[in-house]
Amino acid sequence: MKPDLSAAALVQLLHQYYPLRLWVDEPGYKESEQIQRLQRFLEEARKDMRAWGGFVQRVHEEFPGSTFWDSTLLSHDPCYRLRISLPWPKEAEDARDELVCLVSLLAPAYVIYASHALNTGPFAEAWTRYPPLPPAFQSAEARLAALIESTFGAARLPNAVLFAPVPEIDPWEGNVGLGRARLIDLLFTPDRW
Repeated sequence: MKPDLSAAALVQLLHQYYPLRLWVDEPGYKESEQIQRLQRFLEEARKDMRAWGGFVQRVHEEFPGSTFWDSTLLSHDPCYRLRISLPWPKEAEDARDELVCLVSLLAPAYVIYASHALNTGPFAEAWTRYPPLPPAFQSAEARLAALIESTFGAARLPNAVLFAPVPEIDPWEGNVGLGRARLIDLLFTPDRW
């Protein structure tokens, strides 16, 4: 049976790991039962990262010629995070196109998004896009999604779920603020670029 990955079910799950209606800097937030549970959970996850290490190795094999940045910080975020810089032709040296995958530890869910930067001298063009990704990213996106799903059994969350508001929770890391959090901030990380 597949887990319920609806926005309502995920918000209920998050109530186990984040206190309600408290700002991150308010007294009692970091000492709350929920944050203590989240910290214990992440501490246990840091003890065994073999599945993640194997996944990163498979991604290296699947994307030769790319560069990689494993920016997983399980002391701060309840997710694995990998950025893949896709190779560009020599004439496009000032361009950087990247795929970023986030795999949640709190729910069997993931997200892939695209990041683009182009330095054109005094001006820079930059954007971040969530699915559907531009055509130039779609082949690599499909290969990365297949690796995530086969390794972790995770499901991709649709944008409507990812960006569903969770107004009564403030993430314990980042500068989101009570009343502005989205599911993506809490299941994964508020630090996305």
